[in-house]
This record gives sequence, C-alpha cells and structure tokens, in this order.
Amino acid sequence: MKIVEQYLRAVGYKLPWKSRKDIIEELRSLLMDQIESDFGVDAGEKEVKKVITNFGSPSEVAARYKKSKQVISPGLTDLYLMIMAIMAGGMFIAFTTVFVVEALQDLPEGRELAKRVFLVFSNTLGTWIGGVGGLTLVFIVLSRFFSGTIDTDEKWSVKDLKDIRLEEKLESTAGSIFSIVFLFILIVLMNLYPSIITLGENLFSRSGFALGHRVIVEVFRRYIGLLTVLWTLGIVFRVIVLYKGEKFKWLKFFEAGLSAAEALLAGIMLFDHRLYSYEQGWIGFKVVLVIVLVVNLVEVGSGFFQMLRNRVVES
Repeated sequence: MKIVEQYLRAVGYKLPWKSRKDIIEELRSLLMDQIESDFGVDAGEKEVKKVITNFGSPSEVAARYKKSKQVISPGLTDLYLMIMAIMAGGMFIAFTTVFVVEALQDLPEGRELAKRVFLVFSNTLGTWIGGVGGLTLVFIVLSRFFSGTIDTDEKWSVKDLKDIRLEEKLESTAGSIFSIVFLFILIVLMNLYPSIITLGENLFSRSGFALGHRVIVEVFRRYIGLLTVLWTLGIVFRVIVLYKGEKFKWLKFFEAGLSAAEALLAGIMLFDHRLYSYEQGWIGFKVVLVIVLVVNLVEVGSGFFQMLRNRVVES
C-alpha cells in the first residue's frame, strides 16, 4: 500500500545508515501485522492511516532505534567510520601512485628505495590523521544539521506523507562510494604531484599521437586550490546522499550548482592561454576539459529538467 511505503520511507530518512534496510523490513512486518490485527486483510486507507498515527511520527519511531546522544549522531556513525576507511584506502592508492611514477623516472635502489616505500606509509598515515580531523568537523556539523527534535503529534500528521515521492530513485551506494574514493585520490594526487599531468602527456606522446599543446604545471598549480574546494564539496555531497539515501530538492540544487561551478572552471581553464606552453591543436589536456565541461553542463540541464517535470506533475 502506497501510504505504508511513504511512511516507511519517511522513517528511513531518520534511521542509522548501516541498519536502515533491516529496520525498515522489521517495521513493515510490524505495521502490516498491526493493520491486519486491527482491521483485517481488507483494511482501507482510512484504517491504515489510523494505525500509522498510533505508530507515531517518523522521528519518534526512528528514535527507538537510536542510541543516546553523541558528538556524532548514531545515524551517521557507521557512515563516518566507512568514510574514514575510504580515506585511508584512497590516500594509500594516491601515495602509491606517486611512488610508482617517481620510481619509473629515476629508478631508485637500495636505501633510497626503502626510504620511498617508508614514505608511502608515513605520508598516508600523516595525511589521513589530518583528514580525519576535517572529516570529524564535517560530521559534527551534519549531526547538528540533521538531528532536529522529536516530532510531536502537533507537528506531524499522516497527511504529511503525501509529499513523499516513492518514484524518486534511491541512490546507488556503490556509485557514491566510488565517487568519494575517486575524489580523494584526485585531491591527494593533484596537491602533492601536479606534474603527473606532464607524465601523462609524455606517455601519450609515446603512443604515436601528436599533442596539440602542453600544460604549464606552474600555472596549473594556481587552479589546484579551486579544484580542491570543488572536489571537497563533491565529497560532502556524496556523503550526505549516502546518509539520506536519495537526493532531496535542496540537494539537487546543490548538485546543479556544483556542476555549474565545475563547468565554469573547466571553461576558464580551457581558454586560459597562459596555461599552455604552445597551442597547435586540441589533442591533449583540452580534450579532458571539454569532456568535463560537456558532462557538467548536461548534468545541470538534466537536473533542472527533472525538477521542472516533477513540479509540473505535482501541480
């Protein structure tokens, strides 16, 4: 029944991320048993709404499955620990990539090789500790932002469930995790080893294709700060989507704004002549920028189209 699924979706928004699915299944079973016990298998929507009202508001029901108040909300704890693990893995991959790239260039041996291997682990640990500090602050803010107070019957009504859209597609957990890992690797690589772009250009040249331009790394460094901000916001966005399970209206606006900012920056970099040592064609880093520009513009357009379509359907 639609009203039951809308109620369970509303409760799910407030449940701990890791155990959300199991709790929802338990609640569905309890709710259906209660409906059948009170009104039989042919209960109408009016009777179902009465049972839902007696069950309590989504916040009240979710609160029964939460622990006592902590610095980081219990609903976010599992996600917080998972992101910590992702950070460690992403940073290790990034530093290992830097190690391999540098080793291929100057072929270190003996003590120098051992030193660089040690630096992979020490840099990973040091950067991870610093990253955890920033991550903790983000999750404390999210805990305060999403905590709210327990709804009372005066604030919540079964009628509120009509605004829950079941047709909204739940976001892929695997996709969000992959995006977070990828963005972490980008942040670490570009901040620690921006000349990896030059390495990529050299490898491309060896393939037999002629580069139409080359990136001046010193100029590219000026953009790294802005890129890091956008990628960090992208990580925050994906963390929120993982926690909530889907994109709410304000999250869709946030995503559209982020995509627009990335498209704008890609366009600026594309036509910044100071960024290139010579320009005799588009083959090279500019192709990457064009792809980023087009993909982000498509995301902005499709995002606003979906929001407009939903608004038309609702009206």
